[in-house]
Amino acid sequence: MLLEFFLAEVFMGPVWFSRAGALLVALGCGAAVAQSSPAACGAPPIAAASSQANIFNDQQEEWLGDAMADMLDREYKPARDEAQSAYLQAIVDKLAQNLPPTQIKFRVLVVDSSEINGFSLAGGHIYITRKLAAIAQNDDELASVLGHEMGHIASHQFAFETTRDLKRLLGITSVGDRADVYAKFQKLMDARYKDKHPGKSGDDDEGQGEADKVGVYVTAAAGYRPKAFAEFWDRTFFVEGKTGGPLSDFFGITKPDQKRLRGMLKLVAALPPGCGATVSVMSRSFEAWHESIVANKAVAGTTHLETVAEVKLTPPLRMDLDQLRFSPDGKTILAQDEGSVFAIAREPYAVQFRFDAENALPARFSPDSQKIVFGTPGLHTEEWSVAEKKMLVAHEPITKHNCLDPKISPDGRTLVCVTFDVESWQMSLALLDVASGAVVWEKKDFFQPSYLTAVAMTYLHAEEYTGDWLPASFSADGNYLLIGPSDYKLAFDLRTRTPVKIGGDLKDKVTGSYAFIGSNVIGGVDNSNAKDSGLFSFPEGKQIKKLAFAFPGMAAVSGSDGNEYVLATGLKDYNVGLADLGIGKFVAGTKAWAIDAWNGYVTSENADGSVFLAKMKDGVLSDRQRLTLPISPLGYPRTVAMSPDGKYLALSMGSRGGVWGLATGKLEFLTRGFTNASWAEDGSLYAEFPKISTEDRFVRQLFVATHTVKKMSYTVDDKVHMQYGQLMEWKKLSKGGWELTMRNNADASAVWTKTFVDGAPRYTQSFGAHDMLFTSQLKLGSVKAVLKADNNLAAEAASVKDKDNGRLLEVVDPATGKTIAEMVLELPVNYNGADGLNRSGDLLYMTASDNRTVVYSLTTGKELRQIFGRVVAIDPGTQRVCTVNRRDEAVVYDSDGKELAHFHSGSPLRFASFQAKATQLVLLTADQNVRTVDVAKGDAGTAVAAN
Repeated sequence: MLLEFFLAEVFMGPVWFSRAGALLVALGCGAAVAQSSPAACGAPPIAAASSQANIFNDQQEEWLGDAMADMLDREYKPARDEAQSAYLQAIVDKLAQNLPPTQIKFRVLVVDSSEINGFSLAGGHIYITRKLAAIAQNDDELASVLGHEMGHIASHQFAFETTRDLKRLLGITSVGDRADVYAKFQKLMDARYKDKHPGKSGDDDEGQGEADKVGVYVTAAAGYRPKAFAEFWDRTFFVEGKTGGPLSDFFGITKPDQKRLRGMLKLVAALPPGCGATVSVMSRSFEAWHESIVANKAVAGTTHLETVAEVKLTPPLRMDLDQLRFSPDGKTILAQDEGSVFAIAREPYAVQFRFDAENALPARFSPDSQKIVFGTPGLHTEEWSVAEKKMLVAHEPITKHNCLDPKISPDGRTLVCVTFDVESWQMSLALLDVASGAVVWEKKDFFQPSYLTAVAMTYLHAEEYTGDWLPASFSADGNYLLIGPSDYKLAFDLRTRTPVKIGGDLKDKVTGSYAFIGSNVIGGVDNSNAKDSGLFSFPEGKQIKKLAFAFPGMAAVSGSDGNEYVLATGLKDYNVGLADLGIGKFVAGTKAWAIDAWNGYVTSENADGSVFLAKMKDGVLSDRQRLTLPISPLGYPRTVAMSPDGKYLALSMGSRGGVWGLATGKLEFLTRGFTNASWAEDGSLYAEFPKISTEDRFVRQLFVATHTVKKMSYTVDDKVHMQYGQLMEWKKLSKGGWELTMRNNADASAVWTKTFVDGAPRYTQSFGAHDMLFTSQLKLGSVKAVLKADNNLAAEAASVKDKDNGRLLEVVDPATGKTIAEMVLELPVNYNGADGLNRSGDLLYMTASDNRTVVYSLTTGKELRQIFGRVVAIDPGTQRVCTVNRRDEAVVYDSDGKELAHFHSGSPLRFASFQAKATQLVLLTADQNVRTVDVAKGDAGTAVAAN
């Protein structure tokens, strides 16, 4: 998958992020043998530091890079094996020996990303994405990428650019200690967001050219093959060796990547004789490293986190299954959730093995039932042997195509790729070879989508959506694919990877959902007339039988045993049903989303997350069996609440939730998924459960000590429901006003009422004391009245430059409805909505969209400081706050902004809460461990993420 030309577009965030640190590289050949002398290459081509203003010394430049890393790192997940970064670090250390002496330490990190990218930050930080590393094929290519990034750093491009902008935008001409560098960098970030005339950055031609020059030099001087740099670039951008020339330059038709290739080749040609290797040899160490990169297997993490207490949730909260599939021979069942694939033997009924499949597309069995194959939105693919219980092969193809809805064929050979071209407003369809990414077949004018379809699929692709939005169905034998909407449908024989002609009623009448029944019949819906829906022969397209049905969605079952079964949505009271089109009715249904059938057997998910298997005949189930799956990493919970005494944890995700005792980790209550939860003073839990099918939403009170449940006398709906753990009612008044009534969770009696005459404000609830925070625009009449009555607020409002972004913030006591504090603030460009607001004493914390939290004084309305990360816990008594920055990182600050403790849990954090007057911090992580740490002791070491 080929991404944008530079990192700045890929990151799509901070404007400070110079493209000077970006380089995309791709498929290469061979590896290098170091056979040259550094002396043969001459002096390093580093520009003199005095040629441009630079207020940073080496130490301060490292601090600048650390600040940039603190801001960026949350966007990237470190690779699963620390040894992968160590291999690249050895190359970096070798390259650094050929640069002028410096105190800057070059540090490289492999990040688990499907972007094809290498980039750098000030002060020695270098990042290589796993996708880039996977498609490199020798040390020469790795060295050339790393050398280019080192070129940006060694020539101090970030420091020069930051120096210029600090003076131009803020009038700052010096920096001091680490805290001062951090503070001024954060101020610069704010200024750059508002900068209408940005200056040049290191990502311009001059900056890239300088980095190329340094990169080619250090690559050659270290004994690597320098021409690999140009070859890398050529292959990545599919330049095909074209470099343009004077004539194409004159007419402006030489493409930027062609000019760049020309420059690289000139740099290589200008090297002195004997500078750099001239041949490539594949090394065994590279082969082993590269195999681990492509396989992307998790390595057990090592956590040196000293804990006061630690328990594992037992049994764990199980993720909802996305799918269940029988193998074609019926001997194995595949179960898949958002992070794992499980292989289950049907007889005897038992789990065979599990493997990681985070954010994966639907996995499939091979036609011979011997393998499980899957891919990801980033086009990483894997094949696993059912018999050997191990990975057979993994691939990381690259392609020009920006695949929006990729699908992998059951045999694992072909990727089906749909792309959208904005200029022509056309969808295209291509079959790609999994191993190489080469185009096997392509239709560029597949169909023209509607505007809404185009917007939706682009958004879903950006979010790495793993479901199917384009109608498609594979045949039961895995040999055929039918894909596309309405009369744009196309069919393929996946064995030969060639189109199969379809026609007749299948093409014209099937305008809605469809699915294979076996391998030569299609069940399809006629959206214009449901009575004309039915069964159609494949590939001829002749309508075999008319049936009246209009299922919104359909999918094939793994085996029909002569029955005309399909999986379908639209069944009352159930999410998915097993429909027998032969008799025109549903024979089974499930409130889960995963169900499948094969030759008289059916499997689905139980309410507790276990998987059931049963025989089925004439819609009657028999010989039921139940199987508990191994633990899968916990995703982001729908809601989580810890009891005030720290004894219990209420946790919900998807279709189920529960309450666990934190002394032992034992499950006390298993419930279906709840959307809101709040602990009462008597130790009971109020939880709201969403509407499912015909069952309306409701609130229940759970008494953990007695394991009893109380049904509430009141009802909840869109007007009256729990939010932030409290029962609220919003009522629309005349003339556009709104009234908020806070009600008692026990009986829905009114606690207090507040009126907003100019419309409903944006609001949230703070961590800690659970204050209600409301924000209203300064231009509203009710707000103007408040400002008129308060000179301090009026003065704060007068200082707001952009009145449209001015807001009055009101802090309200959740128990009484009385106003605790008010202030005026001007929303920054990176404002991320009311949910990012939290209050602790006189301090307002506002988490922005770029992983920074701004701290204000409620009394003065002034900004006090900024910290990196987002606030996840507050202790009202001590006013300590906890932020989460990197995936497994928790940082504790006091009310003065002093960092008190820094923890790395070794697994992504999902929840945090202070206990024991904020002397302890409780951390829930994705491995479903709950760890209690002593804030005074901080982090006893570092952890390597095991995810």
